[in-house]
Amino acid sequence: SGACATPTGAFACVAFGLWGGCAIGFITEYYTSFSYTPVQEVANACRTGAATNIIFGLALGYKSVVLPVFILAGIIFGSHRLAGMYGISLAALGMLATLATCLSIDVYGPVCDNAGGIAEMCELHPSVREKTDALDAAGNTTAAIGKGFAIGSACLVGVALFGAFVTRLNDTGAKVTVDLLDPLTFAGLLVGSMLPYWFSAMTMKSVGKAANEMVIEIKRQFDANPNLLIPNHPDRPDYDTCIKISTDASLQEMIAPGALVMLSPVLCGVCFGTRCVTGLLAGGIASGIQMAISSSNTGGAWDNAKKYISKGAMDELIGQLEPETVDGTGKVQTKKSQIFKAAVTGDTVGDPLKDTSGPALNILMKLMAIISVVFAPLFLAIKDGDGLLGFVVHDKDVAAAHDAVVAATRRLAQVPVASPAGGGELVAMAFGLVVGVGGVLAVQRATAPPRAKAAKPALVCRAAKVEGTPVEPRLLAHTASLA
Repeated sequence: SGACATPTGAFACVAFGLWGGCAIGFITEYYTSFSYTPVQEVANACRTGAATNIIFGLALGYKSVVLPVFILAGIIFGSHRLAGMYGISLAALGMLATLATCLSIDVYGPVCDNAGGIAEMCELHPSVREKTDALDAAGNTTAAIGKGFAIGSACLVGVALFGAFVTRLNDTGAKVTVDLLDPLTFAGLLVGSMLPYWFSAMTMKSVGKAANEMVIEIKRQFDANPNLLIPNHPDRPDYDTCIKISTDASLQEMIAPGALVMLSPVLCGVCFGTRCVTGLLAGGIASGIQMAISSSNTGGAWDNAKKYISKGAMDELIGQLEPETVDGTGKVQTKKSQIFKAAVTGDTVGDPLKDTSGPALNILMKLMAIISVVFAPLFLAIKDGDGLLGFVVHDKDVAAAHDAVVAATRRLAQVPVASPAGGGELVAMAFGLVVGVGGVLAVQRATAPPRAKAAKPALVCRAAKVEGTPVEPRLLAHTASLA
């Protein structure tokens, strides 16, 4: 990039990454901890069912992307101004300087989750489960914070490797620049932006298939041996089969997503050249960072919304809306309420988002970039970096198309702005709009099938004839009037 890093500038780049990662961690905590408003809003949305819970959770995830992306954009701009691509690498190093802390808080969550599972399987006192749930809720937040650090550093590392790819191409004598007006570059940008969605779809479907097989196996064991449903019965379930289903799926189902990530830059570079690869990497990083943050925070928020309800924070509201959940002692049976069941649905949807698709997108961003750097000489060896497409479309044709796009853009920029339309033009436009809408409505009315006469409310009439079925007099009168 031509920038020369001074010691002060290098230190500032590292500080940018360190404090930027810290800010992303605090933002992640705000959006995933039930101590703050966003998760509490998701929990309150469960009052009207699982659908509104999912809607609020998705909105929370999308909104949680805004500030981290602004922070990352500021880090990239400031670091590049101080020390070029080397400064961005130093910022990534600064964000990863807290690796020991991130690993510690990331491990904390699964330990607490397993402790709660052991307490429930051993049928310990409910107070033990309440304590482990509180610890597990804190573990969900710490895990989300660790994922925020990892996603932010993956973005910076991906940008640094992207710069390394372009630098390596230029070191061989080729003059490569990233020009979005180039049709191949822009096409690669669109494809790269699509890859995180394709990758996430494959990973989430893999989780769904494995879960489906697990449920079928568990149901088979219950049907084959009903004694498994009896507490403290000596018969034990076949755990090995369930573990085998999960283990086999975790290995087999990851072949296709891994091949997608590794083969995409190779096939793109071999077939369409280095310009398309630059667009592919830029699109993958820009799209992947936002989808990773959204998936991780959405899943964490749904999980903690369930924890927020299960700890009794909404028991008073549940007792008012669902009186049947209140036992003889006046205690609300939270887990028997429809509100809690809606929260469980959101948590089930969020698990593959926060534990599979979100973290896995870090690998997509970094692996695509490093593979492109490794295979850069191969890409340049095929028609001087134009790929197999260069044997079909000559360089002159591509250059002419690019020059035509640039010239057309410049001509559009030089077109004078038209003066505001006068009264006559506005009247003509309004008249044309009315005529057009009227014509569309007339065609729809002419081609629509004839309206059928309103049928009698057969269901009400039948209900009136059923013996022993009380029917309100006003309903019978209304039915008679329709007849």
